Amino acid sequence: EEVEEDVAITEASDTRVVKRELNDRQQQFWEMLEEDFEEDVVPEFGRENLLRIYEFIKYCKYEKEIPELPDMQEIDPEYFPGLRAQPWWEVDEIDTPEWVEKVVAGLPYVQGELADLLEDNEEYLISDSVQNDVMGGVRLPAAPAGRLAVAERELFPKTVQLLKQSDVPLAMRGVIVARQVPETGVQPHSDGRNFFLTAHFGLSVPPDCSITVGGEERQWKEDDCIILDTSFIHSTKNDSDEDRFVLVVDFWHPDLTIPEREALEWIYDFRNKFEQGKIKYVPKLPDGFWETLYVYSAWGGAYTEETIIKQQLALTRSVASGWAASEICV
Repeated sequence: EEVEEDVAITEASDTRVVKRELNDRQQQFWEMLEEDFEEDVVPEFGRENLLRIYEFIKYCKYEKEIPELPDMQEIDPEYFPGLRAQPWWEVDEIDTPEWVEKVVAGLPYVQGELADLLEDNEEYLISDSVQNDVMGGVRLPAAPAGRLAVAERELFPKTVQLLKQSDVPLAMRGVIVARQVPETGVQPHSDGRNFFLTAHFGLSVPPDCSITVGGEERQWKEDDCIILDTSFIHSTKNDSDEDRFVLVVDFWHPDLTIPEREALEWIYDFRNKFEQGKIKYVPKLPDGFWETLYVYSAWGGAYTEETIIKQQLALTRSVASGWAASEICV
């Protein structure tokens, strides 16, 4: 849903300043999330260990302005404060490089499962141009077009086992096997979140394939890994006459603490359940007895025809409009 905006004009400079506000559904989401967060997460980790999470929530709710970002980094509104920001990362710059080395050593298992899949049914693989002008991948009913969730254990069981045994600090977007067909490219864009990094493990990389992040172009490495921050503007190209395959792994930013990672995982799990209708909005009741009685009374509007009509209209709009799954702002 679109974000509601109020436009204010300052007298000194006559500059139009856009004040962004949450719509009704977003307000309901954050009201429920913050209430459950205080009950489920804070007691486990302590408020003092979650201060940056509270600040992150303020950015998501448009209560705090995102600071000036490095060149070519774009985040809105899911900005997490206090994290190092650079387009490219070396393996030894992350906190636990051992898992990268383990995955690299196990890539023959992934390559073997990919080869078996292609041999059994090449129709699983759908190219960019056929699907939606983004990287292609394995098309499955349970997966987004052009991408494969490695949670599909029946297709990549050894890959799943490799990731588990390597102790990969998987972030909420998880893992995909991505294909890019010859003479195609992904246009420059940002994924809009800075609290995870992305590792690309080369499964099959022909010449003349590259990815540009933050204005710097690099080649994929077959049987090896490159690490990037997709909150920076990035694009890809395959100028060869062969398909390019990479294993894409999103993992938590190394500057996040364990409590912060757990809290973010809880927040995005809550969002997914809200999207799926597993969590229903229940208005928060006032603390006082008389205030609560007023809410439930006829003179408080609980049983008026107007209230019922509004509820029906709100439900209709909610079902009709849907909700973009990629946005925590709801």
